Amino acid sequence: MAEPAPALRAGRTRRVRRAAALAGVPALAVVLLSGCSSGTAAAHGPADAAAPAPTAAALAPSVPDRITVPDIKVDAPLDAVGLDDRGVMREPDFAKPDDAAWYKEGPTPGEPGAAAIVGHMDTPKAPEAVFFNLKRLKKNERIEVHRTDGTTAVFAVDSVDTFKKAAFPTDKVYGDTHGTPELRLITCGGELTADRHWDSNVVVFAHLTGTA
Repeated sequence: MAEPAPALRAGRTRRVRRAAALAGVPALAVVLLSGCSSGTAAAHGPADAAAPAPTAAALAPSVPDRITVPDIKVDAPLDAVGLDDRGVMREPDFAKPDDAAWYKEGPTPGEPGAAAIVGHMDTPKAPEAVFFNLKRLKKNERIEVHRTDGTTAVFAVDSVDTFKKAAFPTDKVYGDTHGTPELRLITCGGELTADRHWDSNVVVFAHLTGTA
């Protein structure tokens, strides 16, 4: 297990600073998803060359409670995860493999900054968990996050990348977005290690395009 990385540089707003400056945030993807085991990673097709959808104005804060990703048939409730005593993000509940979880110490989806939603690709008892097909997403495909104020924040995929857990690019994933409302979906991936854990994380980068 990787040690928590140094704190990130502060962002421009209080909530962006809290998301970007948390010690251990990059290790979240390692610790949170280290339990994913067995199963087969999905292949990712060629990137779509289409122009990105325009970015919408940021939304007021509102806690998210559901995520829908039509192209990979995800329609899941959202729990919330925070940090443990070591400053590392807690992992989603293994007992609820069909749920995803919002990182509650960061922005809510639609606010300025990089909001994060995490979920298992598989678990020891669930060969296909909520984000099993996350790697199949392509540019401009739609992500909807319903929020408790009644709005649904709509995002468009920018890219899907796989990063080794031992070299997780903290600044790229969680760093300052310069006021742009963005979203990160994170699960495990890569290759299985000898103890049958995935050695990498799949990260979907997306930006806000409006509401529904």
